[in-house]
Formats: sequence, structure tokens, C-alpha cells
Amino acid sequence: MALFLGYQQLPPEVPVALTPSSETAATYSKDAIFYVTAGVMLISNVLFLWMGRLFPQLPDGFIKLPGAIKWMFYRKQLNSIIREWMNFGTAVVNVLLGSSIYILALINPAEALTETPTLMQFNWVLGAATFLLVLWAVYIPLRLLLTSPVKD
Repeated sequence: MALFLGYQQLPPEVPVALTPSSETAATYSKDAIFYVTAGVMLISNVLFLWMGRLFPQLPDGFIKLPGAIKWMFYRKQLNSIIREWMNFGTAVVNVLLGSSIYILALINPAEALTETPTLMQFNWVLGAATFLLVLWAVYIPLRLLLTSPVKD
């Protein structure tokens, strides 16, 4: 949703690089930004879905996750946890890309606004994106180490 909302609000030519004196150094068309972002989202969604479906077919010897040994006798639960993790990865990528386009649209509005947000107001986004990516990366090892399979 943020991707479409951001696309609608972007000007036809979007400045993406500035000189030290805050003048536009490079611009891209809003169509190019939209299609590249949508393509990256689509490719990442397909890859995460593919990896989630491929995991149950892996032999036990190929699974090198911390704490995975105690889960080998409960492979259905492990497969479900990995599938959830892949879905979480898809959500993280989609949220980061969609919010990036929306923020780009807020900084570069199509119509002149009385008060346009500055880039400095969005410095926190890089920290939040890094936190989400690190959280995604460490979630599965921590979950497998700190929890035990539920006996059927």
C-alpha cells in the first residue's frame, strides 16, 4: 500500500542525490523507481517463498542451525518454524522497501507544500531498518536454542 501511495505522491522526476550545497545532482523518473522497487519486492517474495518450500526437502545432515539437533525428531514443527521465519523475512523486506518509497515521496512532494519534511527528520529509519534486519537474522537461531519441541 505504501508503495502505491508513495508512487502517486512522487513528482515525475525524483531527485535521489544532492551536491554538498543541497542542489540536485541526479534524478530518476518515478516510474523507474516504482518498477525497480516493485521488482525487488516481487523477487524477494518469490525467493523467500521458494526457500520456505525447499527447506522441508533438505536432508537432516544439511541443516546447520544452532539447536537444530533436538528438533530433528520433530521435523514438522521445525519446518513450520522455518516457514514462519521466511514469511517474517518477506514482511521485513516489503515494509522496508514500501516505507522507503513513501518517505521518498514525503521528502519530494509532487505539489509545493508549505512545509516539506527534511531528510534529517528520517535519520531514524536507517537504525530501525538495521534493527529489523538483525532481528530477523538472529530470530531463528535464538528460537531454536531457547525453545524445545512440543511433544505430540
